[in-house]
Amino acid sequence: MPNVSLVCGGQLQNGQKHYGFFVVPAGKQWVMQKSDGQNMSIPGPSTVRAFGETLTEMRNVSASETEYIELSYTDGHSEILPGPASIFFDPVCHTNILVKSCVSLTTSELLVVYRESLDAKAHSRKVSREIVRGPCLYKPQTCGEWTHKFSWHGHDPSGGELARKRPNGLKFEKLQTAPASVYFDVENVRTSDDALLTVRLMIFYQLTDVEAMINATNDPIAEIINSVTADVIGFCSVRSFEQFKESAEQLNMIGVYQNLTTRAAGLGLHVSKVVFRGYMAPQRLQKMHDDAIERRTKLVLERESELQEQKLKDDRLAKEEEREKVKRQMERAQAEHTAQMKRERFTADMTEQRETAEQKAWLQAAANEAELAHLQATRERLGLQGADMAQILVARTQGAPAKLIQITRGVPDSAVQINETA
Repeated sequence: MPNVSLVCGGQLQNGQKHYGFFVVPAGKQWVMQKSDGQNMSIPGPSTVRAFGETLTEMRNVSASETEYIELSYTDGHSEILPGPASIFFDPVCHTNILVKSCVSLTTSELLVVYRESLDAKAHSRKVSREIVRGPCLYKPQTCGEWTHKFSWHGHDPSGGELARKRPNGLKFEKLQTAPASVYFDVENVRTSDDALLTVRLMIFYQLTDVEAMINATNDPIAEIINSVTADVIGFCSVRSFEQFKESAEQLNMIGVYQNLTTRAAGLGLHVSKVVFRGYMAPQRLQKMHDDAIERRTKLVLERESELQEQKLKDDRLAKEEEREKVKRQMERAQAEHTAQMKRERFTADMTEQRETAEQKAWLQAAANEAELAHLQATRERLGLQGADMAQILVARTQGAPAKLIQITRGVPDSAVQINETA
């Protein structure tokens, strides 16, 4: 049904014929298909007069800062419109308009871009290669460019606990330049005594020359594992199983891997270190090896138990000896203390006796002095002679007599007779 608007301000209807006056709002764009087949773009804001023409709204395509618009024209050529940008899809000019995301690259990432360009001198088209290094947000310059798609050996899940690689297991476009590592187990390696082993390795490497790597190989991981396999086979083939176990730590030395380091240098890679993660043997050989380890471990444990028991006995004897020594020291200290106390008590007793004797002697001397003074005073007062004083002192010394016989003068010429009975 045609859309009719006799006054200005009618609403447009997409894909309908219009009669009258209509308004194209700001930010919109319509295309008018005339009766003669020509198309006319009408950007807003504007007023359009139509008499039976078909009006179609044009789709607005916009891209943000992290996007770009890829334009495909009806004449066959294409263009890149980097964001932020917007454009209206014109079916007369465009066959397709796509909004695509830019490629974000970190510091350790890069893109290998191939770009086709026209050589004005040779009047021919040529392809050039460009290395785009991060950090950046890469937007294609032309539609005639493409990025290198890498397909390297990657992890093989069918290997189970083995680090096995399979072709095309790792696919990507952004190439890492930071130091990386790869796990790889070299399987079915024979020693000189026909023992079959699996040697487990971890290889640390870094990409140093992108151009050399791209020119030399399509799969550097395959080159790495082939080279390291040759080195491990050469190492094991000249050693018996026992010799391999004794010298297995040498597999941690980078000097063992001559093929690997030489080939990596030609590929633009630097192998900094190879870590030996151990080895695996067939079940029977592994069982024999495990039994031998168990026996050795048992002997070692028994030896350690015996050493610990002997050490415990030695420690016990040492403690007992130390305890006896302390006990003797304590007894000696007690005896010395007792003797010291006796000496101090004896010294105190002797000091007390000496002081007592001195006190007695002093008192006796004082008494004697007083006695002499008394006797001297008595002699002088009584007028006694020395013989009299001697008799007095003798009598005092002898003490009081047991008997006292007193004879007084009575009858003259009388005689006294004393009979002493025992």
